[in-house]
Amino acid sequence: MGALENPGTGCGCGGTQSSSKGPCGDALPDSPDCAIHYHYGMLLGVDDFRTEQGFHVGRLRRHQRALHGFGVVHGYAVSFDAAQRQLKVGAGYALDRLGRDLQLAEAQCLDLAAWWQLHREDEAFADIADKDDASFDAEILLCYRNCLSRAVPAIADACAPGSANLAYSRICEAPQLLLVRRKSGAASEAPLAPYHLLRLLGGLDAPARDAQGCTLSDDVWLAAQLAAIAMLAKAQLPAARAKLWQAASARAAAATTDPLPQASWPPPDDAGDGSGRATADCLVLARLSGVHLHKNGDVLQAEVGGIDIDGRQTLLPAQLLQQLPVFSGSDVLPATGPLLKSGGAQVSGTQLTLRLDRALDAASVQSGAFVCSQQDAAGQWQDFTLSAAAYDNAQQRVSLTLDHAPAAGRALRVGIRGSGAAALRGSDGSAAGIQMPDGQGSDFFFPVSGV
Repeated sequence: MGALENPGTGCGCGGTQSSSKGPCGDALPDSPDCAIHYHYGMLLGVDDFRTEQGFHVGRLRRHQRALHGFGVVHGYAVSFDAAQRQLKVGAGYALDRLGRDLQLAEAQCLDLAAWWQLHREDEAFADIADKDDASFDAEILLCYRNCLSRAVPAIADACAPGSANLAYSRICEAPQLLLVRRKSGAASEAPLAPYHLLRLLGGLDAPARDAQGCTLSDDVWLAAQLAAIAMLAKAQLPAARAKLWQAASARAAAATTDPLPQASWPPPDDAGDGSGRATADCLVLARLSGVHLHKNGDVLQAEVGGIDIDGRQTLLPAQLLQQLPVFSGSDVLPATGPLLKSGGAQVSGTQLTLRLDRALDAASVQSGAFVCSQQDAAGQWQDFTLSAAAYDNAQQRVSLTLDHAPAAGRALRVGIRGSGAAALRGSDGSAAGIQMPDGQGSDFFFPVSGV
């Protein structure tokens, strides 16, 4: 939509995007898998030099996105000068989701009133009836662009249509700042975060479920490991903890296909100005609330109710992380409460039997502490009504009655609640599952045999 243009980038194509076609649409090659195999007397052409260039550019970008991530490293402060009606974005450095550098050398300013005069008729504002008294929320996006620069004499290609005797000799990279209207709508369900098992071990994630609605097998494994470590003698703990971190790291990496997490503030798919400019790889620098453009006589006034940067993606330098107290490798592991033993859920008719790994607080053994559900013919999970919860302390066994017998041949699962007022608790008061930083346990769901 509107760009806070960046002067001094050395670009000779007027800021043309790399996705454009034509003489200003070339991009740096990104091909990290192949390099030139030089030999004596080898003839080199443009494609060979681009292959060599793309090998190094591609490897750098792949390294940055896979081993570092994306986000603002430093700078890019955002402010609004009400007297001047100006939005200001400070200098800074960031990486986008593709591992590309976004270096802004100087602060950039945007006259909000002048910007509105240029963009008030954009399709993103079609629902605003009175353009002289408009209110909306907005986002500042930080995007990657490149353009060609430094035209030099060149030998024309006689076979290429429209050949000229001048060619650009540089590809320049630069950040681009865009102000776009923030689109409202329900947030989509976030995918499983990369390295989920390590995040669970560090208290950043709750246990997750698979497509069948059961707790992930790695999460169940981790809960069992934590419970076993809690029973060890003090002298055995350091080695056991180190082994757990190593194993959890290996499992977390194996289960991760994309190392980049979903941004807390996902960018829009396009700029919303009808240009079709893709913005899915941009970073959201700030969210502006209560943007108000209105006329006071013949003068257009601009106001911004608030500027929020707290949800933007941030990328901290490794040196800083080395100086901070980090969780990994520490002596602190999350505690666990009651868990179902392996294969400990069985059903016979309307009788559901659960075998736990420890003694329970009998007062917490209520039907509300458990969930049992089965997939119907349409694949939807339908809950049974549970009753008559009974606890055998000697056997560490819970019995429950279902309101009807499960259908044969359909998936059945049972859940143990570790969160909320109805949480199942151990005799020591610990809530079921892995303990979360808020002091509650976590819900675990297991497949049930016998159907």
